[in-house]
Amino acid sequence: MSGTVGVAPGTTTFTLPNGQVVSIEDWIDDKLYSTVQFRNGQTSPVEAFVAGRSQPIPGGRRAATRVDTNVPRSGDTGLPQSWQMYIYGIGVSLTRACRPVTGDTEPVLADGNGALSDPPSLKTLFNINRVTYLEMFYNEKRYTFGTLQDYPQGNGFTTFSTNANFEFAQNGVPSPRDRNALVLPIWLKENLAYKMSFAPEAALVINQAASDGNTALTFVDCKTYFYGLIRRNVV
Repeated sequence: MSGTVGVAPGTTTFTLPNGQVVSIEDWIDDKLYSTVQFRNGQTSPVEAFVAGRSQPIPGGRRAATRVDTNVPRSGDTGLPQSWQMYIYGIGVSLTRACRPVTGDTEPVLADGNGALSDPPSLKTLFNINRVTYLEMFYNEKRYTFGTLQDYPQGNGFTTFSTNANFEFAQNGVPSPRDRNALVLPIWLKENLAYKMSFAPEAALVINQAASDGNTALTFVDCKTYFYGLIRRNVV
């Protein structure tokens, strides 16, 4: 608290497990997120956080927007100068099943002209989860690994229905605990590479019936969240 050596009076601080004293004025409780694209039949790995805003979304062609990612540059080059993060939780969310504009082969963000986005069905989530292996790498070291269900999203929609034709699937019920699941945090430092790798061990099956009854949805957007304490440069 205030009175600690090197800390101005009136400044609230707390001590992390490694002994570092953190000032609340310098850090915020926030998240980094990145989106990847899966496609029907995919067998090659795709990596989240390796592309910044306006760069092609990993696994696809469209430019990543602020909806897809809030990282300013590629994770291959690490956090920007003077940034740090303590990751206390990792979440994975399937954000949509989709199809491209009529006559095109790659999805866009907006719907229309034949493009359509629907909530992922339970079958779609099951088919991706059962064959996809996840690994979180930081500075070329593997820190955590598993499948989608090991990293519940901790946010999103909760829906109950007795209508057999109504279905919504999500990766875990929203819970404050889900985003604080790591006992010891992963400490990201500036300019050290980090990424989340999604590796299908067998060909992905994404062939969801479309809500408009037309061409099936054969692509899925998947978002990864790193939750924790972030220190950024403030201009």
